Amino acid sequence: MKSSFIYVDAGMGHYVPAKALYDRFIEKGYEATLDNFFLDILDSKKWNSIVKESWKKQLKHPKLERIENTILDNSYNFYLIRFLAKHKKLAQSNFKRWIEKEKPDFLFCTNYLVAPIVTTMLNMNNINIPLFVLGTDIFDNQKIGVSNLIDVQYMPSELGVKNYIRHGFDPSIVKVSPFPLKKGMEFYYNYTKEEARLELALNLNKPTITLNLGGEGIGNTKFIKALAKMDIDWQVIILGGMSEKTKLDVEKFRLRYPSFSLITPGFVDNIGLYIKACDAQVGKTGGNSFLESLYLKRPFFITEILYISKAYIEFMKEYKVGWANNNTKKQIDILKQYFKNKDQQDEMSNVLNNLPINFRINDFVDLIISDYKRFNTTEKLLEKRKIIKQNIKKNHHLKNR
Repeated sequence: MKSSFIYVDAGMGHYVPAKALYDRFIEKGYEATLDNFFLDILDSKKWNSIVKESWKKQLKHPKLERIENTILDNSYNFYLIRFLAKHKKLAQSNFKRWIEKEKPDFLFCTNYLVAPIVTTMLNMNNINIPLFVLGTDIFDNQKIGVSNLIDVQYMPSELGVKNYIRHGFDPSIVKVSPFPLKKGMEFYYNYTKEEARLELALNLNKPTITLNLGGEGIGNTKFIKALAKMDIDWQVIILGGMSEKTKLDVEKFRLRYPSFSLITPGFVDNIGLYIKACDAQVGKTGGNSFLESLYLKRPFFITEILYISKAYIEFMKEYKVGWANNNTKKQIDILKQYFKNKDQQDEMSNVLNNLPINFRINDFVDLIISDYKRFNTTEKLLEKRKIIKQNIKKNHHLKNR
């Protein structure tokens, strides 16, 4: 059995789960590939750049991101993408050539954008292999990615499954799955806060925040500036890479507030140790950073509310694992109250220890293999797709695409 794990170059949130599963399949003795969809499969530097730069622009301008995705996330753009996939002959040819070269037994994708493209190319080239997709935004995903031509759509939460069915997925396609965290994260699971701070030579007593900028390091210093102006004696750890602008902002901040306890390790391999050392993690909405925080039992504060944040906020309200607010002063006030309130901290700890999310990657490997065996012949796959078409005819709320 050979698997191909496919990601899109639009943030670590798509790459890390694909890499984690790829690594575990290799460790278990299976043959596998890890591929950038636009670069490695379609051989298109142009489209890879368009997708990456569009995503980076949205991160830099979260208000614009909310407006842009609200407008673009619709059926029209699903069909537009599928039309382009159908009529871009070079892309079709490159996709078929890649399939013939690698001969995967199934495809596993970690980005919603592949649905209208890959399903179209598989059908156009009469390629009958299963397509599995993981919803890496955990609780919802963009409606543009809803396609009942996907063979299994995995979601790491019941809320995500509910939202996907609401968007028009056939319920037989969508299922709850574990979420594959970055390799090595489990090493830090049993660290105490004190052990982590000692190992990192951090102050043992100060309230500690990790500010996660992600792989691209796109963010701002509003939060730490507000803390310094209010003369709040916390220590803040900035994790992730830093863009040139962010680096410059941090340098200016250090010059202006030299006594402020700011630690900037950047993009590190032992991010789990830093998360264990903190009292809370703050940052933009992102599946990886959010779930890493919950896995290591630390609350998360969404400080940049993006288009997809609505479902995160819904989950937070139900399970009380963190907060979401765009206003910097309110963010600090909420955290100050939390650090003072032992009962609230104990309640948070109890909730984090009983979340309905599975992080056991071996369970996911077993689930994927089990699903592959359901569709490992052309006859089984075509029979399953025939049943889905029949369901769509009977149930008009299902997306016929």
